[in-house]
Amino acid sequence: MKSAQIDQILVLLRQGAHEFYYFCRKAFIAMMELPLPHLLVVCLAIAIALMILPLALSIFIAFMIFKLIVILLAINVKKNQKHARQLHEES
Repeated sequence: MKSAQIDQILVLLRQGAHEFYYFCRKAFIAMMELPLPHLLVVCLAIAIALMILPLALSIFIAFMIFKLIVILLAINVKKNQKHARQLHEES
């Protein structure tokens, strides 16, 4: 890689880090201004979101795997029935 490309990447990373720091600082200031009951509701909402999203993703993956197994079994049964009919016709 050229030196100019590395410099551009470093500038981009520096800007991203600065934006992230700015966002975190603004979020911290906003949270410090919230009354405690509202802060509790925000924390509970974040906790629920962090619990439900992985659960929903894992259930989705489980159902997709189950669907794939059912489809593969159906194809295998169909193939076996066709093979059995061919053997029955030959004899």
